[in-house]
Amino acid sequence: MVQIIPPEVPAADTLKAFLTTGLSKSQLDHFKQSFEKGAKVHLRPMLHLKIIQAPEDYLNASLADIRTRETEAGNSDPFVVIDDKVIEKNAVYYVGDFADENDVEAGFAESEDVVMRALVRTEALAISHVCWPQGNPPMGEELEAFDSDLVPLRTDSVQIEPVGADDEGDELWDTDEIEVIAEVGEYETTTDRDIRSNMSPIPREAVRLVPSVAKRENLISDWTWGGDQSNGQSLPVGSVQIRAKYDPNVPRAPYKWPEGSL
Repeated sequence: MVQIIPPEVPAADTLKAFLTTGLSKSQLDHFKQSFEKGAKVHLRPMLHLKIIQAPEDYLNASLADIRTRETEAGNSDPFVVIDDKVIEKNAVYYVGDFADENDVEAGFAESEDVVMRALVRTEALAISHVCWPQGNPPMGEELEAFDSDLVPLRTDSVQIEPVGADDEGDELWDTDEIEVIAEVGEYETTTDRDIRSNMSPIPREAVRLVPSVAKRENLISDWTWGGDQSNGQSLPVGSVQIRAKYDPNVPRAPYKWPEGSL
């Protein structure tokens, strides 16, 4: 029986996403689908959003003003603002904190009166949140690499194109890989040079789930590397660990958005 190894990932953050523009149901659904794809919510979520209709006094407020009001209300987390850019560019604003001394010294912001923010393609939102607060890379550094004219950020800086605008075909947004344990009879091996030459480093043999087994588990049967898992474990002799992908054509259960989200 194929065993799927649950991914070891930390619990994903849940951020507020303020809706400041009118969206039709289809437009809101398109945003949600784009976010779900980039956040990998069906396997290992990187981020959750609670979409909230923005309060009246947020509608014409600047991002810095909203940041100030959120902080005063006890919310120090980053947040997202969904405005007309979600229709025009399939992008939203990711708003961090006000610049600190390090941001100014590094040349990422003009002063500490500047709120650190970025227009981000919806599918890139989750990975940006994972990276930027950890400084891997800092938001300012990525903005500088994306458009040097944006940095240092000023209170009146205007970002035209979203970060991640050129990543439509990036493998980052491909279907997720998982690890599975397969027993003898559930996988097959080959030493075919043509198959192995497409792998780097080239293994002595390639392994894949038997196509019928993969189909049963809603997985794709691709040649890959395999590792013996039978030594020192309570597994049948000959069991191997294989990296596999879910078949994107198989419908998955709908993602459950946080309670109270639009």
